[in-house]
Parts: sequence; C-alpha cells; structure tokens
Amino acid sequence: MTHVTISNVRKVYHTAARGELLALSDVSFTARRGEFVSIVGPSGCGKSTLLYIVAGLLRASAGQVLVDGLPVDGPSPDRGVVLQNFSIFPWRTAINNVAYGLEMAGVARKERLEQARGYLDLVGLGEFASYYPRELSGGMKQRVAIAQMLACNPKIFLMDEPFGALDALTREVLQHQLLQLWERDRRTVLFVTHSIDEAVLLSDRIVIMGRRPGHIKQILDVDLPRPRNPEQVRVIPEFTRLRNFVWASIRDDSLNDGYSKTDAG
Repeated sequence: MTHVTISNVRKVYHTAARGELLALSDVSFTARRGEFVSIVGPSGCGKSTLLYIVAGLLRASAGQVLVDGLPVDGPSPDRGVVLQNFSIFPWRTAINNVAYGLEMAGVARKERLEQARGYLDLVGLGEFASYYPRELSGGMKQRVAIAQMLACNPKIFLMDEPFGALDALTREVLQHQLLQLWERDRRTVLFVTHSIDEAVLLSDRIVIMGRRPGHIKQILDVDLPRPRNPEQVRVIPEFTRLRNFVWASIRDDSLNDGYSKTDAG
C-alpha cells in the first residue's frame, strides 16, 4: 500500500544575486508503507530539499506530496525528522530532549519521562539520561536524536544524512542499530545519504537523483535478504553489483560537474 506519494515536485529558489535557481524538476516517486527508501545523488542535486518538502518544512513551487492520500501542508508529528547536525537542545539533558515531543503533546511529566527513559534504553543510552549534549560523543548525540524521534511515534522517518558527521566505526554501529529498530516496527523511511554502501545496506529501494536541477535518474530495487547483518551482507556478490551500479551512475554526473563530493564508501 502506498504511504508517501511525491508527484511532479518542482522547487525554485529566488535569490537577489542570481535570480531564479531551479533546484528540483518534476520529481515523482512513491514509498510503500513500511518501506525503507534511500535517496542518493551528487552534491547539490536537491536530496535534502526534497526531504524538507516531504517534512513540510519547505513548500514545493509546483507538484504535491501526499501522505496517506492527504496533501502535506506543513510539519506533522506523523513525520519524524532526524538531521545530520544533531537536532537536539544543548540546554536539555538526554532524557528531557527525548521527552520534548511528549511534553509538547501534553503528556504528564512522570509518564513522559518514563517513556523517554524507555527509548533511551532502546538506543543503548539509558545510563546517560542525565547527561547534557556537551557531555556526549557525536554518535551518542545522534542516538538521542533518534530516540527523540521514536518517542513521538511517527509513522514516517525522514532522515537527512543522520550519520554523515560520524566516524566510520560509529557510523557502522548506528547503521546496524537502525536496521534493528526498523525491523522491529517497519516504519516507512526516507533516508538521504551520500554513502552508497549505506544506501545498499539499509534499503528496499534506492532513488538515484541526477545533478541540478534535481531529477530522478533511476529507482533501483535492492534484492538482498532481510533481516540484514552488515558484515554478512557486504560480502554477498549482489551487494557489490548494486554498489558499483549506483556509484557508476552518480560518478557520471559528478564528473560532468568537474568534481565529486560523493562518498563511495
């Protein structure tokens, strides 16, 4: 069953210095309920812009986004967002960060703290409930952000390079943890990443975008067994084939731009 429908989305930015900038051109695809969809492409192709439109944080210049058949006209607790830059409050402890959405929803203090602690336990941070973000590592901050999103119980996870600023080891640990969380509840996920390995490892389908104006080049099915153990999946020949296919598609666009910021790892 279709959960998210993106139909002919177009985004134009208006700037005083350069006039109109066409960021997205007629982008269309769907995500089925419970599907994990990654969005990849060269830098500047509008991946994050598209995700922000789905989140309701930006308005499309044309086209529309539907969730369960209803148009997106702003942010909603049904759509949880996790960003690359640790979207948590520096003045709140880990547990109070996780409880923030529940607080805004009017949940009583005792109940919201109990729920928040449960989500911190789920991401392995129960013993750090009283810590402030400045006392946590980058990976721990991102787990707090994921727990904060989970606490709001959204139907859709929108994740924009959530592991992009982390070291390689922490990134792999959180990839594995995200797979486990997704297997548990099977929420619909739209996941923007520059890492092709990450996209192949996590996804049911990969949306490959072309360089600006951002457009869909191809949508690729990822036919790898689930549940996925990262160490086991990466040695399957089909994993390598898919990775190389996506890399070749993005590399062509990047070379045409004269540079590449795409992470093939």
